[in-house]
Amino acid sequence: MELKCRDPEQRMARLSPWKRGRSESWGPYQICCHSFWEKFDTNTDANIDLDLDIKKLALKVSPFVVSLVSLAAGKPLFMASGTITKSEEVNGTYFSSILTSASLLRTSAESDAIPDDIKVNVHIRDGTLCEGQVLAYDWHYNIAWIKIKSDAPLATASLRLLDDSMSVVPSGIQDKELGSDCFQLHPHSDFFKLCPGDMVVAVGRYFQPPDEIMAAPGRFSLDCCDFDCKELLWGNCKISEVCGIGGPLINRHGEVIGVNFYDRLCTPFLPISIASKCLEHLKKYRRFCRPLLGMEITNLYAASLGKLDRINLKFPNESNGVFVEKVRYPLHMILDGSVTEIFLESHASLQNLPNINQVIGGSPAECAGILSGDVIVQCAGNFVQSVLEFYGISWDKCGESVEVVVLRSRTGDRLNLTLKVGETSSDKINRWPLPERCRVDVKRVR
Repeated sequence: MELKCRDPEQRMARLSPWKRGRSESWGPYQICCHSFWEKFDTNTDANIDLDLDIKKLALKVSPFVVSLVSLAAGKPLFMASGTITKSEEVNGTYFSSILTSASLLRTSAESDAIPDDIKVNVHIRDGTLCEGQVLAYDWHYNIAWIKIKSDAPLATASLRLLDDSMSVVPSGIQDKELGSDCFQLHPHSDFFKLCPGDMVVAVGRYFQPPDEIMAAPGRFSLDCCDFDCKELLWGNCKISEVCGIGGPLINRHGEVIGVNFYDRLCTPFLPISIASKCLEHLKKYRRFCRPLLGMEITNLYAASLGKLDRINLKFPNESNGVFVEKVRYPLHMILDGSVTEIFLESHASLQNLPNINQVIGGSPAECAGILSGDVIVQCAGNFVQSVLEFYGISWDKCGESVEVVVLRSRTGDRLNLTLKVGETSSDKINRWPLPERCRVDVKRVR
C-alpha cells in the first residue's frame, strides 16, 4: 500500500536532493490523463525536481524544440512537439523543416486520413506563431515533416545516428579498474554509441503561452513495447500523450537521437537513422520505402545467456550479428467465407487452425530458409554489427535479393542464403493506437 507521505520525515526521505521549496501540494490526487491539457513536468514525480545536468541539456536544445497544433474545421485536432532539423534562406526568407509525429495530422487515432481543411500552427521558442505547411508524412513510421517560414534563421538540431553494437566475445572482458567497459567496441566516428542503461532525455514544448519547455530524464532499455513497429527502441522516460509525442529524444550531449512516441509505461522512440532513411528515399524515389523481412530480430547481446552460450560454443570467434527471435509466416486463409491474413511463428501451428481452405506464400525470411534462433552475421557483403545497421542495409535493397550469411547454432552450420527484401503494402502498415482518457493517482502536483 502506497504511503501518503503525511509524515514530514517520510516525505523528506523520498524527495530528490534537487527539490527546492515552492508551491506544491501533496496527494494522492487524481488527474485526467491522456488529455490535450496534460503537461509532463507538473504532475509526473520523476520530472518535477530536475538536476542541473538535465536542465542544462533542456536549455541547450530548447531553441529548436517547437510545439504544434493541428486544426480541422477551426477546432483543435491534435497537439504535438517537434524538432527543427533544417533552416535555409531563399531570397531573404528563411524556411525551416520540422520533424514530428504524423499523429498530428490524423482525423483520429485509427484513421490514416488527413482532413481537407487541416491547418497547422507552430509555436517557436519566443512565442511566435507560424503557419505550418505539410511537406511529407509516412503513416507506417508515424512521422511527418512540417515547413514554416520566418524573417530570421532558426536554430537547428544536431542529429546523431546510433551505434547499438556490442561484442559478446568473452575474451573482450577487461578489468574495469583499468577503465575499460567489458562490452564496449570502438565507436563509429559518425555515430553515437548507445548502451542499455545510458541516460536519455525526452523533451517537449507546451502549446499554450508561455510555451514552456519540458524534460523527462530516463534510461535506454533493451525491452520492447507492444507497438506494431519493431524498429522502435525505448527509454523509461515519463512524458504525456500530447506534449511529448513527436518531440526529440536527446543523448547526454544534447544531440537528437530519436523521435518520441507515447506509451503508458515508457517512451518508445524511432531512431533518427530510420527517419533519415525515410526522407532519403522520399527525395530519391519520391515515395517512402517500407522494407518487409518477415522476422523479429534483436542484437546478439540481447539473447538469453543459454542461447549465447550455445552460439559461443559453436562459433567462438563471432562477436556481433543479429539474433532471429521469430520468423513470421503470413497465411491467407478462407475462414467463414472471407479471406483473412494471419501470422504464425511456425508451420506446426497449422494443425490448430480449423477450416483452412487456402494457404498462399510465405514471408521473405521463411522463403530464404531462415529459422528462429539463427544469427545473421553478413548481409549483401557487409558484416552486420547491429540491428540498426541491418535495417539500414535492408532499406537500400528493398525489392531486391541479397546474400546473407547465417549461423545455425543447433547444427553448427554456417549457411549462405538468399533473402529477398519485401515491401510492406499500404494496407498493412503499422498501427499507432493512443490510450483513452482516464483518471490516475499522482503523489504531488505543482
